[in-house]
Amino acid sequence: MAQIFTIVGARPQFIKAAAMTRAIAASSHWSQIILHTGQHYDSLLSDIFFSELNLPKPTFTLQLAASERAERMVEMRNGIQKALLISNPDVVLVYGDTDSTLAGAQIAHKLKIPLIHIEAGLRSFDLDMPEESNRIETDKLSDLLVAPTRTAVENLKNEGLLNFIYSGDIMHDNALHFTKDTICERTSSVLVTIHRPSNVDSKDRLLLWIDAISNFCISNNTSAVFPVHPRTEKGLVEIFGDMFKDTLKHKCIHAIQPVSYLELLQLLKSSSLVVTDSGGVQKEAYSCGTSSIVIRHNTEWVELINSGHSVLCPEPQDLMYLAQSKLAQFIDNSDNLYGDGQASVRILKEISKRFSSL
Repeated sequence: MAQIFTIVGARPQFIKAAAMTRAIAASSHWSQIILHTGQHYDSLLSDIFFSELNLPKPTFTLQLAASERAERMVEMRNGIQKALLISNPDVVLVYGDTDSTLAGAQIAHKLKIPLIHIEAGLRSFDLDMPEESNRIETDKLSDLLVAPTRTAVENLKNEGLLNFIYSGDIMHDNALHFTKDTICERTSSVLVTIHRPSNVDSKDRLLLWIDAISNFCISNNTSAVFPVHPRTEKGLVEIFGDMFKDTLKHKCIHAIQPVSYLELLQLLKSSSLVVTDSGGVQKEAYSCGTSSIVIRHNTEWVELINSGHSVLCPEPQDLMYLAQSKLAQFIDNSDNLYGDGQASVRILKEISKRFSSL
């Protein structure tokens, strides 16, 4: 059988890989090898996703020792190169915009192995975000660009990158797949996820967001559920001490451990509003019919903003009035902004068409 070498390393990639894995498992032509770069090493951000999404255990798992980005990139490139030379696959598949994505793209290009980039063409037009540079370089190195939205297609055309297909979005595939039989009662609570360095690495800025969320909850007689990312927890401990959860509870914010993907979908479907700086969560909120406040200056998922399903909130002082305007707003996702739930099947057909004879 022809072999797809899949590179993952962070939570959104595990979710995307689950959709493609279902399509690959149903194929009589393709098999799959998975490499986990170790970019997300916490069991709550990594291992649990493999088990609950029925992802095959990775054939290769890297152990990253470096704390600095440049050194981690070297470690990932070296590990990926060794694994590719052992496996000799027909194609390499990368997802999204993480450092794992770029490291895999660079080595596949170096070894002249056909490279497929799923989630190609997304642009925030903010080069201060490492993810933006990762996307742009990966797209330039890829042999097949899989664009999840019509906007992404236009971005690729504008950059002269024409080796693309439009597929729809595979994270939307997954959200629909795992919630099709789920019935959740809406509550008044707000779901909060914050993890981006621009929001959490500065203690002053993180505190401003916490206070803004608290003030909104108190004013609207509700509370927030806050799965705390390890990066965010570090800042919270520096601000409030080891008992930060107790302090946040008095602010109407219920801090909990990171949740699994299926637990997150349950929270998304049952919440009255989502406040997030995550690209994946803002899109999953749409898939679950919940409006979102994106606490960033920009987003790569511009369709959500243009359609009114989400709104950008650049600064903490803007949260109160923006969140009140979106609270309990019903999202009709029958507009198929991100496809019909069959993106992974469409992608594998195109891969077979272009690369099965290699």
